[in-house]
Amino acid sequence: MSIERVAVFRFHRDPLISRVRVGLLRRLNPGVGVHGIFGGGGGVREAACRATGRRLLGLDTLYCSPRDGHWNWKNGDLVLLDWYREHGHRLSFDVLHLVEWDLLLTEPLDRLYASVPPEAVGLTALTPLSVIGGDWRWLAGRDEAREWRELLGYARTAFGYDGTPYGCLGVGPCFPRAFLHDYAAADPPDLGNDELRYPLFAQLLGHPVADTGFRHAWHSAVDDRYFNAVGASVDPDTVAAELAAPDGRRAFHPARASFRGLRLPAAGPSGAAGRPENN
Repeated sequence: MSIERVAVFRFHRDPLISRVRVGLLRRLNPGVGVHGIFGGGGGVREAACRATGRRLLGLDTLYCSPRDGHWNWKNGDLVLLDWYREHGHRLSFDVLHLVEWDLLLTEPLDRLYASVPPEAVGLTALTPLSVIGGDWRWLAGRDEAREWRELLGYARTAFGYDGTPYGCLGVGPCFPRAFLHDYAAADPPDLGNDELRYPLFAQLLGHPVADTGFRHAWHSAVDDRYFNAVGASVDPDTVAAELAAPDGRRAFHPARASFRGLRLPAAGPSGAAGRPENN
């Protein structure tokens, strides 16, 4: 059965690097729509984005969040739901991929996400909170701990939740259409952040979850070189070495260099094996 995929590209800075990323997404995934979300905040930046962002980046459509930049960063799921209610529900797709501007994906989406069933929510480094530990930023601070307690209390009161809570890295998730529909209808509260809410609401709404495999373990110094949420940008030489290896990694974060001239690891759908990426 053919799975219809769509990409939502989220950015708040570096439009020229974002343009390269969108070009790579399109090259590797011909026929897949690429829609944009700008989360840099309102005012002059939002006006400039509306005027030029879609054309500059090569996006099919562009949604500019009216919220401030910090709120958008903390609540990527709620921004996505705003987009879905306003625009996304009209699109035809089975699976949606949320791609951040500094997430480098070097294979087609169907290959990268082959381990995620189309009916499952795909999350990165899905890990029980008991394993993550209390020093995680979304549990450690006074306000963060309070918000998590309130969110967990809401889940127990509204849904009778008594499961095992998980966290994830909010980078590279994918969602079946049915989950987005149910998640938007549930109207989750602004408590905690997306890395807590994604796995929690998948449980509450009865949707299966699978790990993307982009990071092998939450606590792994080895993984930090290739895929991390808070560390240094991935070294371009590290990316090149992985792409040259037949069994190397194909997803990297944060990748803040432009990676123009990137040599892809294998023939893409267009048959352009090993050609540099010059978009």
